[in-house]
Amino acid sequence: MEHGELPTCLRKANGGKESAKSVSMNFQFTLGNPKIRTTCYWAIVVFAALLRVLSLDRVPLGFWYDEAFYSLNALSIGRNHWPIFFVLDGHPAEPLFIYSLAAFFKLFGSTVFVARLHSAVWGTALVALMYPFAKRVVGERWALLACLVTAVFRWPLHFSRTVFRAILPPVFVLLVVIFFLRWREKRRLSDAVLCGASMGAGLYTYLSFRLVPLLWLGWVAWLWWRGEIRWRHDWRGLATIVFTCLIVFAPLGWDYLRNPMHFTGRMDEVSMFRKNVEIRQPDGSIKTEVLPKTPGEVVRDLASNAWAIVKMWTIRGDHVARHNLPHEPVFDWASGIVFYFGFVWCLWQAGRNEFAFLLPWWVVVFSLASVFSFGAPNILRMQGMIPAVVVIYVLGLRTLYELAVHWLRQPVRVLLISSLVVLFLVLQLDSYFRRFAQSPEMRREFLYDTFYKPALQVRGIAPQVNSVYVPADLGHHLTFRFLTHEVQNLQYYTVDADLPTTAPRHFAIVTTVPTISAAQERGRDLLAWLRRLRAEHHSTVPILVESATGTTEVPWTEVWVVR
Repeated sequence: MEHGELPTCLRKANGGKESAKSVSMNFQFTLGNPKIRTTCYWAIVVFAALLRVLSLDRVPLGFWYDEAFYSLNALSIGRNHWPIFFVLDGHPAEPLFIYSLAAFFKLFGSTVFVARLHSAVWGTALVALMYPFAKRVVGERWALLACLVTAVFRWPLHFSRTVFRAILPPVFVLLVVIFFLRWREKRRLSDAVLCGASMGAGLYTYLSFRLVPLLWLGWVAWLWWRGEIRWRHDWRGLATIVFTCLIVFAPLGWDYLRNPMHFTGRMDEVSMFRKNVEIRQPDGSIKTEVLPKTPGEVVRDLASNAWAIVKMWTIRGDHVARHNLPHEPVFDWASGIVFYFGFVWCLWQAGRNEFAFLLPWWVVVFSLASVFSFGAPNILRMQGMIPAVVVIYVLGLRTLYELAVHWLRQPVRVLLISSLVVLFLVLQLDSYFRRFAQSPEMRREFLYDTFYKPALQVRGIAPQVNSVYVPADLGHHLTFRFLTHEVQNLQYYTVDADLPTTAPRHFAIVTTVPTISAAQERGRDLLAWLRRLRAEHHSTVPILVESATGTTEVPWTEVWVVR
């Protein structure tokens, strides 16, 4: 695109008229020089990478069960074990994220930092890919702003710093969109192949990516309706996309045919079409059964989820403290109004502007991932919409800039837009690196006190003793298992079995509050048994507890050494 030229979508929206007024929408920063734009682009990508590794070992604090789930699966790869699908602890997962994590472990070691660094690389790739997409929608200058917004946006920033396979859909959906646009621009079959391959590979990433074929088909239908795709001339390219996608997807598809649970397992776990019902048995006991909901219940619950997603932008957001400050909306009100401006612009132009149709359709399609699962709004499941959300926000800024042309001079308009962007950047970074980082809910959700610190305790004491005995309920938890996977002298005990009394001295024993309570319920005094062994107290891990006077620390895990 030459300097001063309007983006394709804006020329279409204006009926092909490029007035001086509409050229002003290109935001006359000093970015006309391609070398300066390139420098700014790479500076933003580097800035995004730094944000994704800054204090990576402390924000978020701890290591959640799912993060350990992916990490342990990655460690299992090799030695004639190369699965096309993963199931651990009864939970299914697609393979692409796990294989890429395994490669990182092979290169850099299997630590929490490396596991999260792997996500940071994928998250930085998302920022980098925003530019080739956004420049086709809003032009090159505004595309740089889209990259910057993605770099600091709390939503993708957080999942770039945690180990969840849901980080991958926005990357692969962007690849699908970019290669499809490239195919449309030059009708090269190589771009059609890359588009189909990206779509097929994306189906190996996360459950919500199964919505991308629907997104693409809706887009193609709109283009056919507008006459921008003609079957007579374009069927080979479209068939190439579909065929390539099917070829790439075929191995996983064959696995789904042989193991239907791999395809339906996670959907059944989160389905809005089922409910848990407690049923009293003839002996008086209570049994929980999973039953189908009535049609009325399904309609009511789906409508409730859809309304929750509508509210998440500026009113009430995701409640899960692993994803978000509980109930924090996606945007502050000022940024939310900008987003709404962009969304309204898209709806207004949707009948005649390709991107004005695509962006809201993109948001709606990925909203279905949360509409049809419990716990809406769930921003983890809807990450595939992030590129569309960012560009809609940038379109909102552009709309405000355009509307203000009648009342404000250009320097004032630039100052207005810059102020809104700075407000967004400051609030997003403050929300994540200060408020979220200090949140007690985040610390609890990421199991910092209950499993992460006890695992570090055990790793510290293990080289000093012959054996470390840990309660089975602690030792078998996935978080504890990953953090101690290199500890060779772990032993497990239960309060129902004989406690170690004749183990080779000296050894360490870990006790937890639940273990002591369970022993007391069975008539055993674990602390008295430790006293008889003349165990020496080594260390304590406290846990944060809410009380009437505030948050206090109480002992949770203790390590004892028997010499």
